[in-house]
Amino acid sequence: MSRLKLAAFLLCVSVVSPVRSADDQQPKVTLKDGTELVGIYDEFHSDDLPAHAKLEIYYGIPYAEPPVGDLRFKNPVARGKLESPFSATEVGKSCVQMDPKLTEIPLTNEEMSEDCLFLDVTVPHPRPEKAPVVFGIHGGGFTIGAGNMPYASFRPTVAYADDLIPANLGLKDQQLALKWVNENIAAFGGDPEMVTLAGISAGAGAVGLHMLSPGSNGLFKNGIMQSGSPFDMNEIISASVEAKRKEVKAFAKLLGCSPEDTQDDVKLLNCLLVAAAEEVLDKINHVGAELGNPRLLPPIPIIDGDFLPDHPVTLVEEGKVYGESAIMGTSGDEGTVFLHSLNLDKEVRPVVNSTTFGTAISVLYGEYIDPALYDLIKLIYAPDHSVLLDENRDDFFHEASQFLGDRTFMCSHSQFARGLSTSMNVYRHTMTYVPSKNVMDIKWAGAGHGDDCQYVWGFVFEEEDRNLFKDEEKELSRKAMNYYANFLRTGDPNAPKVGEDSSLPVWPKFTKGEELFKDFTPALNNVHMKRSECYFKEHVLPPLNEAFKELQELRQKNDEKSKWSEEGQCEGESCHQDQPPVDNKP
Repeated sequence: MSRLKLAAFLLCVSVVSPVRSADDQQPKVTLKDGTELVGIYDEFHSDDLPAHAKLEIYYGIPYAEPPVGDLRFKNPVARGKLESPFSATEVGKSCVQMDPKLTEIPLTNEEMSEDCLFLDVTVPHPRPEKAPVVFGIHGGGFTIGAGNMPYASFRPTVAYADDLIPANLGLKDQQLALKWVNENIAAFGGDPEMVTLAGISAGAGAVGLHMLSPGSNGLFKNGIMQSGSPFDMNEIISASVEAKRKEVKAFAKLLGCSPEDTQDDVKLLNCLLVAAAEEVLDKINHVGAELGNPRLLPPIPIIDGDFLPDHPVTLVEEGKVYGESAIMGTSGDEGTVFLHSLNLDKEVRPVVNSTTFGTAISVLYGEYIDPALYDLIKLIYAPDHSVLLDENRDDFFHEASQFLGDRTFMCSHSQFARGLSTSMNVYRHTMTYVPSKNVMDIKWAGAGHGDDCQYVWGFVFEEEDRNLFKDEEKELSRKAMNYYANFLRTGDPNAPKVGEDSSLPVWPKFTKGEELFKDFTPALNNVHMKRSECYFKEHVLPPLNEAFKELQELRQKNDEKSKWSEEGQCEGESCHQDQPPVDNKP
């Protein structure tokens, strides 16, 4: 999990591009502790909505003491009173992370620092009273991003899961920011009793984890999770404290800490504190290789008994969840984002032939799948289930992308939604509509990872892209935004504000057994999604794969058995273990 910058938005704020106002006056707001913040005015307009409004924006508000020096690997500490008046007119620095030119993730500020814990608050002008609040948490795999899509830093990666180096520091940063919002958002015109957490991808996973964390209880009311949930990372969350300690010691070794340092916790911490931030970031990326697992991703949250008291599956089964309502969304082609890594070509999609199919579903899947099951997976995921009848076909892109998308997002999303639906109202949407512009600019991605965000948050109306989208897409976006606005106000996407459009098709609750989705296409139909495929992924594939794994191990044992030649000489590598005693008597 990573350090991040967060943005708290009031409901009436649109995501269309703002235009800086020429007004010389600056907005001011007084926080609970008496600090006066000075912000800026912006304006936004859109001919397509149509809409025109004035905004107050307060950038770079520190909510925690800088996590530097002795605080580098400690729980966040609430910021003391700021110098008043405090100029909140400049975007804060991004957390130390990979070069955005390599990740292709734009940052609000490409200048990086360990001192990066800030909030941005945007509010309509004139200031409202008790407006609902959106607390946005960005995606980025818990390792990259900043306040504009918002996540990042190496600090939460190093977790000993004890008082010396606590775990889940990034999540605790978010929790502290939520406390700041609850204490101060009323001064901006927001309602602290109507805070909705919203996240995409890893940010959605973070939202779900707050819904399971006792420390976040009471700090928010509802949650929005798009293309992500805590169940996406079940295997990694299950990592033991001992495993995390092993990771930290391997990291310390790479950083140049002495063997003596790694055997003494206090010396280990001191060694980690004096290392340069850039060196820490560089070495973190090599921990997996050091431990013989190049796929190891250290920043993932773990069970620490504090922020996360138990495994997410257990907490959901026991009904230990917080919040009243949730919206959960996925796209129809979530898996194409993984296949992009096969050729990194945004114009021409990769061909997934018989050879690369195995690579894709085993390496990108994250665990070994016996090759004997490849044809079964192709059969399940072929649109007409006749893929094996065409001997000349050698492109299984569709089957691979759908399998990977279901494994990583769709099916785990459904598991989490089923669990939540016994404790709260859950509304699910998918998007099978292929957008005119993919959010990652991958031309062949279909309805790819995060593409639904363009419609529910109004990206299709941004000035630089508005001409790329069809009229029917803009109409779809208006309706999707109305659903979301209703949810932010009331926790129910079907409850319009008095005097507003009430003609939207009813969005049914997602319940066990029925499991209906609202499909974000122009028709806005209610649909069932991937029930057979997810049953296969959850209940059929694992035991089959385990059986083949055991069979393979048995074959290997048989192959390694001692073989003796007619002369009584050992021919097998392990035969020395079975060699009969030698009679040395003369």
